[in-house]
Formats: sequence, structure tokens, C-alpha cells
Amino acid sequence: MRTLVLDNGSYSIKCGYTEDIGTGSDGQKQKELPLVIPNTVTRTKRTRRVCVADLAETGIGGDLSGLYYRSPFERGYLVRWDAELAIWDRVLSDAVLGCTPGETHLTVTEPVLNFAQIQRNMDEVVFEEYGFASAVRTPATRLAAAEVAAAKGAAECVVVVDVGHAATHVVPYWRGRQVVEAIRRVDVGGRMLTSYLKETVSFRYWDMTDETYIMNAVKEQTCFVSRDFARDQENAAAVRVEYVLPDFVASTRGYVRSGDGASLADRRQIQNQQVLPLARERFAVPEALFHPSDVAIDDAGGIHRAVVQAIGACPPETRGVMLANIALVGGSARLPGLRERLQAEVQAMSPDAARVSVAVSGDGDDDDPAACAWRGGCLLAEQQKTAPDGWRVSRQEYHELGPDRTVARFARFS
Repeated sequence: MRTLVLDNGSYSIKCGYTEDIGTGSDGQKQKELPLVIPNTVTRTKRTRRVCVADLAETGIGGDLSGLYYRSPFERGYLVRWDAELAIWDRVLSDAVLGCTPGETHLTVTEPVLNFAQIQRNMDEVVFEEYGFASAVRTPATRLAAAEVAAAKGAAECVVVVDVGHAATHVVPYWRGRQVVEAIRRVDVGGRMLTSYLKETVSFRYWDMTDETYIMNAVKEQTCFVSRDFARDQENAAAVRVEYVLPDFVASTRGYVRSGDGASLADRRQIQNQQVLPLARERFAVPEALFHPSDVAIDDAGGIHRAVVQAIGACPPETRGVMLANIALVGGSARLPGLRERLQAEVQAMSPDAARVSVAVSGDGDDDDPAACAWRGGCLLAEQQKTAPDGWRVSRQEYHELGPDRTVARFARFS
């Protein structure tokens, strides 16, 4: 039996077999990034061609302008199973994973504080639609906490700050279990930041309202979190860059224009292309993570306040350790300056004697914080092989227990 870890995120699926992790010359297992596949059904604007999952980038022949996205998720919860089934069919096919469900142990993630009906639907799809031999369904933050604990030497307390696509969740863990009453959610994530950047650029420069693909690339390549917002506002010219937009004829990828060192040929080529100037937008857009009111979201505060509130709702004896073990995960955790800003803001709201430490999980050359849950799933899968604890539910047990008792079984390990 092979073990498949499938981190079913609202933006992308991170998946791979634990047995495929390579082994180095020293005999130690090497960390490898999983397969990263867009979790969306895409339709092109001009040809109206529909593509599923990874075919959105490889199967439309460079027609990446004005793409329409249909996500299986709404506000971070899986509600469109017709779209998700089409995506999973592609992911499990011979063209991608080559999975035989009846001979595979599955570890699949779900959102934090997921609804029971959605959990039942997922269990039904896993065991009845695909017929996996066994499965584990758990929040992605639970697997991320396991990866962080392993990296820190089995830390008993960790606060996982998952800056995801649909929202940001702050989830404290104590001895491997969620502190449910301390969980906080901020409705700002990667999708909101991309939409905010689209609106800002469309108002000031070019109409980019239909160019989600391009503006997401612009955000990832140019945006950063300011350490001192007021100072950067005054010196916005110092961070000004020019982003050359793709024309989808000669080029399909945009890029940040180099400075005065560009060659004469490059300057002549750029003159015939659309250039998007960016200055304040580079740091004003990510500022919504700390001030959600900038994007008309009525929250009590940003992610820094959510972290402080979550830790304050934990048992008093754990709060000091929680402040020293804050882990940033998720795709938007890659924003430059986010770790430093979050640490400074939380430190300013904490007691003077408290030591605040914020780390980006997988903060290395090859470790993507978006894949933290997948790496944690691989670690737990290996532990299950040597010391099984009843976490996994087999297909036979699912039929014996029934949907409701299966949901309760998985809830014990969230």
C-alpha cells in the first residue's frame, strides 16, 4: 500500500506519495516539494476552452489573457463538488499521480472548523466514489503544526498562522490538539490581496479587472509588507518599479523591468510594450492584512490582533510559550517583510518581559511555506507506520461506523 498526502487548498493542491521522497547519500530522507496543481476549473476568454487543474497553464497554448476561474471553494469551504470531482479525477489520473485508490492510504486536508455536512460529503467521496483503502481527514493546520513541532524538536505549544488564499486562520495547538475556543479567522487572504491590487491598478493605470492571472503574478513578484508604513508612504519613489506586462504573443510572462543597465535592444523592445508602474501599491495592498478596514472588511483588527487574541484565549500557563512559537504558513507567508512586521506588531501588544518569535515554516531555499501541511502529513504518515494510534479509518470501518460516527472519529484528531 502506498500513502498519498493530498493538501486540498482552495488555491492549489499539494500532493505526492510519501514513498517518493528521495533518500540522500547519507541515508537521510530529503525534503522534496510536492506536485502543486491549481485547484480550479478555468475557461479562456477568447476561445472559451475549459481546462481542469494543471491543464489551465499547459493545455491552452499560451491563451492566458482574461481567464475565468471557477473554484470549488466559497469563502474557504468546499461547496462545489462537481468542480472538485473533475479536478480530483485529473489529479489521480495516470497523467499526474497514477493513483489506484483501492490500494492507497489517503491523508487529505480540510478547512479549519469545517461544517459537518461538508465533512460527510468528503468522506462519502473518498470512500464511496473513489474507494480508497483508508483515509485520514484533518485540518491543514494540524499537519502544519506537526511539521513545525518536528522542526523545533517536538514543541508542545505552537500557534499556526495560516495566511491562505481565502482567509487567514490563527490556530493555537497545545500538545498536538487544537485549542478550539482560541481559533481566530481574518477574512483577508491571497485572493483578496490580488483583487485589491486589480482594483487599484485599474483605477490608476490600466484596466486589469479581467486579468486575475497577470495581477496574481504581479503581486507575487513585486509586493512586500512595509515595516514602517508612514515612512514608506513618504518615500514611495524609492520603491518604484516598472512591471512589463506580457502580450501573449512574444511573451506569456511579465517581469520587473531592470534599471538603467538595460541594453539598447531591451529598451527598444520595452517601448513597444505596456509597462505598469508600481510604487505605493507594492506595500499598500499587503497592508490589508494588518488593517482589513482598507478593503471594507469589518474586523476587530488584522492578523496581529488575531494572534494576540488567540493566545489570550489559551490557558495562562501556555501563553508565554505560545508567543515564542508562532509559525507562518500558507502561500501568502512568502510575502517579503511579513514575518518581521508580524513579530514587531505582536511584540508591541505583548508584555515587556515576553519573548515573541515568529518563524516562516520551511524558510529555506527548497521549502515552500505553502507546502508545510504536505510535509507534516508525510511525517505523520511515517509515524503511523511505526506506531499506529487509530487515527486512520479504513473503508470497511467507514461502512461499519456510518457517516456520522466517522465524522466524530476524525474530530478526535483535529
